[in-house]
Amino acid sequence: MTDILKDKRLLLLGGSGWKDAIKTFADRHGIVLVATGNDSSAGIFHIASEIYDVDSTDHEAMKRLIQEKNIDGVYVGGSELVISHACQYLNELGMPCYCTSSQWATLQNKDKFKTLCRQFGLPCTDEYQPDSEDISFPVVTKPTDGHSGIGITICNNAEELQRGYDIAKKVSRSGTAMIEQFVNNDSIYAYYTFSNGKAHFSALDTKYSVKYTDPDAYVACLHLYESSLKDNFRNRFEDKLIKMFRHLGIKEGSMWLEIFYGNGQYYFNEPGYRYAGEVSIFPVEYVSGINQLASDITFALTGKSQIFGSDSLFPADVLRKKYYCMYYMHLAHGQIAAIEGAEALRQLPQCVRLTFLKSVGSVVKGPRCLAQILGSAHLVFDSVEELRQIVDTIHQTIHVTDSDGHEMLLKKIEWEKIKI
Repeated sequence: MTDILKDKRLLLLGGSGWKDAIKTFADRHGIVLVATGNDSSAGIFHIASEIYDVDSTDHEAMKRLIQEKNIDGVYVGGSELVISHACQYLNELGMPCYCTSSQWATLQNKDKFKTLCRQFGLPCTDEYQPDSEDISFPVVTKPTDGHSGIGITICNNAEELQRGYDIAKKVSRSGTAMIEQFVNNDSIYAYYTFSNGKAHFSALDTKYSVKYTDPDAYVACLHLYESSLKDNFRNRFEDKLIKMFRHLGIKEGSMWLEIFYGNGQYYFNEPGYRYAGEVSIFPVEYVSGINQLASDITFALTGKSQIFGSDSLFPADVLRKKYYCMYYMHLAHGQIAAIEGAEALRQLPQCVRLTFLKSVGSVVKGPRCLAQILGSAHLVFDSVEELRQIVDTIHQTIHVTDSDGHEMLLKKIEWEKIKI
C-alpha cells in the first residue's frame, strides 16, 4: 500500500520539545522536514533537512515561503504566539489548519472562555472587578491571556491584590488581568482529541502543585494519569462540553481543559487548544492509544483526519504500568554550571521519557512559574510508594549545580497530598 505521506514537504514552526518524536514519524513515512522561525537554536532546526530564516509570525513572508518552497503542510507546534499567527495565514492560503482565527481568539481569552462555559452550564469561579467592595480573600490575579503560570499571584489582602493585579497586567499581551476567587491550588486536566467534528475523550489527570512565597504562588509539580475523578467528571460534564465544542465548530486538533476541584465541586478555569506545556501527547497516547502528533501531521499534510491506527510514540518494549505521571524538576535561583546524571536516569525502566528545558548556562530567576523548571521526567508506576521511590532515585541521580557548586535541584513534593 502506498504511503500517502511519502515525499510530502512538512514545514515545522515548533515542536522542539518533542523533536525526536517528529523525526521518528517523518523518517518512518519519508516526510521531508523544513524549518523556519524566530530562534535558529531551536530543536526543530536540528532535525530539518532544509532551514530558512523567516519569522513565523510575518504573514506575508510566510505565505511566500510556503508557496515558493512547495510546502505541502505546516505543523504549528505548541507556541501560543506562533499558532495565533499561523492559523490566520494558513486559513488565507486554504491549507489545512486544525483551528480558525475565531476559535483561537475565543479559547485563548480566559474571560471569553468562562463566559462560554457559563452559557453551557459549566461552573466557574467567582470574579471581581479591581474596585469591588465585596471581594472575599483569598483571590487570584492572573493575565487574561497568560500561560505557564506566568503572572499568577495568590492575594490575601488589598495590598497584595494591587501588587498581583499590576504584575498580571504587566505580563499580559493585551495588558488586561482578572481577579478570581481562590478555590484550590491543585486541579484536574481533561484532554480531548477531535476528528471530523467528533470529540474523543483522551485522558484526565490530577495536577499537584508546590508552594513558593514572596509572593505566594503555586507551581505544578506532578501530573498524574489517570485521575480517580475520571468517571465522575465525564458523567457530570461531557455532554455539556460536547455541545460547547460543536457550538465553536471544532473539528480537528486537541484540547486540554483545566478545572479546579475542591469539596466535591468543579470550576472550569481555562482551555488550551494545543498540546499542554508538559508535552501531553505522550501520556495521552500511553493511556488512550491516540497519537495526537501523528494525527496532527497527517491532517496538516493531507487534510484527512486519522487519530487511530498510527505507530506508537513509545518503543514496543516500553514498560506498562497502571499509572503515568510527569514529575517537574524545580530549580533554585541561579545560573546552571553543570547537569549530571541524565543518561543514568534514562536507563531507569520506569522513566519512559526525560525532557530538559534548561541547559548549562541557563539562568533561573524571577517570580515562580513553569519557566523555572529543569524539565520533566515521565514516569510509570503501580503505587504511590513506587512513585516515591522513583522520585528519590531522580534526586539521587540528577545533580544540577551552580558556579559555586551548590545544588539547584529542589525536592518540594508533598507526598501526603498524592492520591491514586
